Amino acid sequence: MPYALEDDIRVAREVGFKGVEIWVGKLNEYLKRKSIDQLKALLSRYEVKVPALCAIGGFVFSNEEDFRSRLSEMEGLLKIAERIRADYIIVCAEGLGGLDIEKAKERYASRLREVLDLCSSYRAQIALEWFHEIPICLEIIETIGDEKLGLVVDIFHVYRGDGNIDNVKLIPGELIRHVHIDDCIDKPREELTDRDRVYPGLGVIPLTKFLRILDSKGYKGYLSVELFNEDYWKLDPREIALRAIKALRKVVEKSGLRLE
Repeated sequence: MPYALEDDIRVAREVGFKGVEIWVGKLNEYLKRKSIDQLKALLSRYEVKVPALCAIGGFVFSNEEDFRSRLSEMEGLLKIAERIRADYIIVCAEGLGGLDIEKAKERYASRLREVLDLCSSYRAQIALEWFHEIPICLEIIETIGDEKLGLVVDIFHVYRGDGNIDNVKLIPGELIRHVHIDDCIDKPREELTDRDRVYPGLGVIPLTKFLRILDSKGYKGYLSVELFNEDYWKLDPREIALRAIKALRKVVEKSGLRLE
């Protein structure tokens, strides 16, 4: 997080990553200094793809004025995604907002259908990142009923949500659009925070099981290493990226799979 988007793209290429999931905050900072054309040239120079822009939220339970503001922000991101050929914009889910499941489903359907309508004129699609139990999320997706909407599966959130990795088996393969992979330290799930994430394979999440489930679903997309461990941020950005890709490769090989 302390480093500029240019550093992210450069070190990704240097260590062997094929893509960079661009953090929206870093994107905004970059565009205060440089242009979209310069970003396109940078990505082309290092031959780095952009699987996703991460993230935007606040659609579901905001008031009408804030919702319209978020839609405007989303359209700006869609235009940027179009220019740099990003595949997805990640939308953060917002739990149930204190409502019962039926009322929450109605609210999600109403708001996210408007977001999806906005996206219909653009290349990028929406990938919803859920932070709680998977079965509830699947009910919401079914209620929305739009094939343009997919899911980000973040194994940290699955583990922290209810700890049942087998629930990933419930997700139809075609819904899985993007994957965040990470690990976490051994502590009670209800006490876990993003700062407890560690490199894949260095924690307690059964990542080999998770990867085999993804493989059984036919998932061929990106594995995006997402860490918010502030101790890691003290390192040189190339060292962070190098440790991340080595850890990822080791876990994938242990699963009997391979990275392409």
